[in-house]
Formats: sequence, C-alpha cells, structure tokens
Amino acid sequence: MRTVALLLSISCSAAVTGAGAAPLEDYFFSYDTCYGRSYSTAHLNSHPGQQVVDMAVSHFPGKQELLGMDSPFQPYPDTPRLVLRLDVWLRGQDRSWRELAICDPEGDGLSCSIECDGGRFRVEPSPEDRLLIRLENDLFFTQCDAGDARLERSSEDASFLLSPIPKSHCMPD
Repeated sequence: MRTVALLLSISCSAAVTGAGAAPLEDYFFSYDTCYGRSYSTAHLNSHPGQQVVDMAVSHFPGKQELLGMDSPFQPYPDTPRLVLRLDVWLRGQDRSWRELAICDPEGDGLSCSIECDGGRFRVEPSPEDRLLIRLENDLFFTQCDAGDARLERSSEDASFLLSPIPKSHCMPD
C-alpha cells in the first residue's frame, strides 16, 4: 500500500511539474537569454572534422523588434516574431559570424530559419537548463548577400549542446 501511495505521489508531482512548465518560446520572450559553448582543444583534437569552435545563441526581449520594419524580406511588417541571434566561430577564422533567425514553436522546441534561405535549425530544451541546437541543413551567415560565410552541416557539425553563460558574453546590439 505504501508503494502504491508513493507511486501516485510521484506521478502527480510529475504531472503538475510538466503542466506548469512554460513552452520554450515563452521563456525566450520573457527573459534575457545567453547560451553558449567554447570547445576545448582536447575536444577539437578528438573531433578533427568539427569546424565550430564556439557557438552562442541569445535573445534580449527589450531589443525585440517587429521584423519587417527594416527588411524587405518580411511580408507582414507588423507581425512580432521571436528572433534569436546566432554567433558562430569556426576553425581558422579571425572573426565570428552572426545572423538573426526567425523562430516558431514546433513540438517541444523551436524551428528557426535564417532569412533569404540562409538555412534552418531546431532549438530543443535539454536537461540542466541547456539547449540543444540541431542543424537541419547548411547555415549561411551572409545577411542576404552572396557572401561565402557558410557553416556546412556534417556529422561533426550537426548538433551543439549549449549551456547558460554570462550575459556579458552575448551583449545586445
């Protein structure tokens, strides 16, 4: 009988916790966020095909803009959309690449797209307040011009587990 009562108690606690959890997109709309990862030399040496050295994803709701006001690529200028900033540093590069991505809820995560067919990625919640970034295809950091700043999706550059980092590493523009 005690076992049954304990199992019911655990089940009810889990149901309440799950029901009370905010969707991932609500979290981004509500708080300044900064997630990132810098890969160690040891990690990069054991993954020679990995090009990403550092990655950061950030969002600052106070800086959230209505997309389209300054962009000819957004057909509905009065539609507020969740915009995440993605910063990537690759091996051999002397500067980071930065691009904004428009994100929509999809399942338990977000589906994000870089404008001008710049590629797609998913943002998924992960245990311990981390985010899992999964590339769906190559990402172009060209800001809608014909530049060559491209992160090629490969087996070594397909998913990235990011942890919260100090907001000083992801200052808003």
